[in-house]
Amino acid sequence: MAESSTFSSTEASSSFKIVRGHGTPECTDYNVAWICALRDTELLAARVLLDEEYTTPPYNTEYDRNTYICGKIGEHKVVLACLPSGRSGNVNAGHLTGPLFHTFPNIKITLLVGIGGGVPRQEPQDSSEDIYLGDVVIGWPGDGTPAVVQYDLGRWKVDGFEHRGSVDQPGWHLTQALDIVVSDHEVGQTDFPKSIARLRKIPKFASRRPDEDKLFEPTYKHEGDYYSRCRDCNPTNLVKRPGRAEARPDGLFKFHLGTIASGGAVIQDGEIRDRLSRECNNARCLEMEAVGVNDNTRCLVIRGLADYADSHKNDVWKYVAAGNAAAFAKEFLLSIKGSGLRELSGIVPNQRSKLGPE
Repeated sequence: MAESSTFSSTEASSSFKIVRGHGTPECTDYNVAWICALRDTELLAARVLLDEEYTTPPYNTEYDRNTYICGKIGEHKVVLACLPSGRSGNVNAGHLTGPLFHTFPNIKITLLVGIGGGVPRQEPQDSSEDIYLGDVVIGWPGDGTPAVVQYDLGRWKVDGFEHRGSVDQPGWHLTQALDIVVSDHEVGQTDFPKSIARLRKIPKFASRRPDEDKLFEPTYKHEGDYYSRCRDCNPTNLVKRPGRAEARPDGLFKFHLGTIASGGAVIQDGEIRDRLSRECNNARCLEMEAVGVNDNTRCLVIRGLADYADSHKNDVWKYVAAGNAAAFAKEFLLSIKGSGLRELSGIVPNQRSKLGPE
């Protein structure tokens, strides 16, 4: 039996409740790790979408200095972990996950959920294939290409830069679960609208106006300061394509499967964005933590698109993007049976060859 309590955030609607689960599951009871980089956006969205929240079990704080939020989604016990404020990036993500996997030894899959920069398609056949703000990209391998490429790790050769860092495909169990989500979405059987409605009880996650989604030509640089929201930018330099209201008439998001490019720098240049995408198997998203988190082959990277990784980058869409990514992650977990997940071998960090069969 669970009980409700009012969400403590001053920005939350009085109608929003956190559901408190009774009892305190032990560290060994948790099978899913949900990793975030930003406390005020990504972690908040994840916490809002928990079905129940539990008291965090005791653990060795001398070894593990992370702070966790524990809860339940569907049949799964989930531990939420977030990087400290101001410490994003692959290296810090690796520092977070090492202790986490030791404290919670039965973690079977890891979800890296948050925001990233979108890479618009060069010649999409229709608007459903193109990238718009608020859409979600899932790191997924193509034919012979990895799910995630580290764009700043490799070696320079006479014919150019050879990328050496990558993340392999997420694994059989995650592949099947994603297929179910895709199928459910096509026949209108997902809970995306329900999750988005729950998020919007908190004002931060309110929907944005379609005209706030502006994609400029990659060579056109932003005019004005960071917070001007392109008021001084020349609209004649906008990319000619269907507007967001036409491309996303239901007000929801599309999700895209493809390569994600990960590195140690925030990209705010449309030309550099497009070059990195071409070099990284036509990556659809740029972000900063995926390579550091992935100590195993059961890691799924889910990124809501908050900007276009160009000089026009701002924070207008970051809450919507974080909420949409969290909604997709929840739907993904709901498609996996708890019994099937518990039968998988656990994750032992930095020892991929010792992972049991799937």
